Amino acid sequence: MIKAKQKICKGTGLAKDFKCCGELVYSYRYGLCKKDYQNWLISTDEGNKKLRMSMIQAHKNIEKIKKVEFKQRKKELMSVDEYRSKYVQPIINEIARLIDYGQPCIATGSYNGKMNGGHFQSTGSNRTLTLNLHNIHQQSYASNCPNGGDNLKYREGLKRVYGQKYLDYIESLKSIKPLHLSKEDLYDIEKRARKIRNELKKNLIVRTPEERIKLREEINNEIGIYEKMQ
Repeated sequence: MIKAKQKICKGTGLAKDFKCCGELVYSYRYGLCKKDYQNWLISTDEGNKKLRMSMIQAHKNIEKIKKVEFKQRKKELMSVDEYRSKYVQPIINEIARLIDYGQPCIATGSYNGKMNGGHFQSTGSNRTLTLNLHNIHQQSYASNCPNGGDNLKYREGLKRVYGQKYLDYIESLKSIKPLHLSKEDLYDIEKRARKIRNELKKNLIVRTPEERIKLREEINNEIGIYEKMQ
């Protein structure tokens, strides 16, 4: 490693009444050695201002680091399902809505209101299908939440939009073996899902039912959780 060249500590351009050590040392800032630079900060108004700004910035950096560390500790303390719910599920649901861009609520056929990613097969007691895009379609908040999912209307909507064959396939998904994902698995899934989500945002187009089925399958395979559609 090449060492910095030593220079005379002379404080070029600083207050005239500030005396430097004048020794041949490694310069730190403003032509000063580190010790004289600190003394200058203390002894001058300009120095005090820079010192205050430096301390403020240092405090901001420390707070930022603390927030990052706190967030990381929270993640580490979360259970697998808590992490899935907070960090992975929202991205997967958003992917489903991006696939269904320009489509109405799958259950009611309405374009009104805020849209969610609604699950067809319930995931309350079994998390196996919670990340499967074939089980998630664009559904209005009013239909998905206050109305408890509108199961019958959801089923009718799937049949109307995609046909009986696809509805039969989605209903068969409940036979999938339970998933045993670790926190490390979810870290990888989240990373892949974020990348896919960002790419879909760049390509907002209205797709046909066939294109939406195909894209769900492709992304399921890319994320790598579920077996290929039979």
